[in-house]
Amino acid sequence: MKTKTLAAALTALLLALFSNTVRAASRGDEDTNTRIVNAKVVEVADSHISVMARSGVEHVIAVDGNGTRVTINGKLISIKEIREGDVVTIELDAQKPVKFAKNIRMRSEEFARLRR
Repeated sequence: MKTKTLAAALTALLLALFSNTVRAASRGDEDTNTRIVNAKVVEVADSHISVMARSGVEHVIAVDGNGTRVTINGKLISIKEIREGDVVTIELDAQKPVKFAKNIRMRSEEFARLRR
């Protein structure tokens, strides 16, 4: 009887873990070769930003005023409004030999912090 109960509990746990993984993948919350999701900005400079990915790896991403679009809820904002500590999703330009940010998206709660 204990074996059946343990097996049922283990099955339920595995099912819960698997369904969360599938749900996260279907929402597009996974990092890929051309996208870094929910990364924390650790450094901002004129020509690049450094972000810490959820995996703990730091990435240096090239940016410029013309080639990089920064949006929040679909509204364009300036690259200069990105600050250390912001959480961003970065879409990289696959055509460039270096990591170059094509699009940077921020969440609305981060935007509210920037406006203070």
